[in-house]
Amino acid sequence: MSFMIYTSAKHLAAADRRSSLRLVAPVLLGIIAALGPQPSAADETFNYDASKPMQFFNAGDTGNCNGCSWIAAEGTIQRDTPEVFRQFLAKGRDGYDIRFNSPGGDLTAAMRLGEMIREENLHSRVGKTSGTLDADGRFINTIEGGWDPGHCASACVLAFLGGVRRHAEGGELGLRQLLDPEPSKEPKARTASEPVRAADQAMMGSLIDYVLRMDASPRLLALAASTRGKVRWLTRQEVVDLGIEISWKYASPMTVEPFGGGGAYVEIFNRSLFVNFRLRLYCRGDASIVHLAMIPNWKYDSGTFEQTMRDIMTERQVFLVSDHGRRSYPFKLVALDASPLGPQTTGQIVGATMADLEAAKRIEIDYDRIGKVDSETAMGLEFDLAGDRRKIGIVARSCVK
Repeated sequence: MSFMIYTSAKHLAAADRRSSLRLVAPVLLGIIAALGPQPSAADETFNYDASKPMQFFNAGDTGNCNGCSWIAAEGTIQRDTPEVFRQFLAKGRDGYDIRFNSPGGDLTAAMRLGEMIREENLHSRVGKTSGTLDADGRFINTIEGGWDPGHCASACVLAFLGGVRRHAEGGELGLRQLLDPEPSKEPKARTASEPVRAADQAMMGSLIDYVLRMDASPRLLALAASTRGKVRWLTRQEVVDLGIEISWKYASPMTVEPFGGGGAYVEIFNRSLFVNFRLRLYCRGDASIVHLAMIPNWKYDSGTFEQTMRDIMTERQVFLVSDHGRRSYPFKLVALDASPLGPQTTGQIVGATMADLEAAKRIEIDYDRIGKVDSETAMGLEFDLAGDRRKIGIVARSCVK
């Protein structure tokens, strides 16, 4: 009997405690809510409205691979977007890709943004990023979201051109009339004041210059002008034909440039997945002594870069690839000097002549047996001899003294 009484008393005490907790709990929860951290943005789904000003976020699926992380560029390009991007970069970026989802925006800001993308050696894609945002509002975890089909239209295409490597499927990029068409329809009509016309002409000049510097065809501007204000979504073939597409390796057509007193060199801009170089081929003294000068065209640490180039040039072979096969030549370090454009590494392709270069279609470098970072740089030193190879013959008659 006493056991039963004891048990009942114990249950009654427990019941009293539960009752007390029911009374106290709301008060405690209120105190905890007031003192504790508030729910963060990381608990919320990220799905940015592209009509809002463009913002930049690191994004990815937290994997450790090429393409597992990227920069999400979401929204409309505003006048201050380049500064927003600069502040984003100052805090640190992940990945090499920047993926756009934007209806367009300010033309001048878009070109400046494209120039910054080129300076950062980034690669352009199109896609809408969704997922969850971490507590500091900078990283989108896409495991619960992803990279969905997006669009990049009008001025966004100009920013997209900044990528050193660019890829877009059909229907992802859209062109639209960029300038007011009225002054050009009736040049003598008073549809616009002289200052407005002058400003439009200056802007068109800037657009043409920018598109050419980004290695795309100015025909895309003519196509944009023909849209009459409606978005024209480009086909996959148009993306390629207009020079918007640049694969993971790209070499510009050769140009002949003057060098010193009466000399000349062939210049090529070469871009790979990781780096891009300004390359110069010339002969010194006579056409049987061939030099290749290599100038980096991206942001680099000068000390690390110098050591990387020395490693690449040590006991290395150069291959000239032609219709007749693949021939190897020793690659000898000649100089590592400063230049107005950056540190210039110069090597001699020992045994090769300018005639051998003119017959070749491609130059490759043996980058076996070197480290990952060095091999990534060496990949940027493999290039096609694109364009009219007779230009090499012109340079062969203008060797540097």
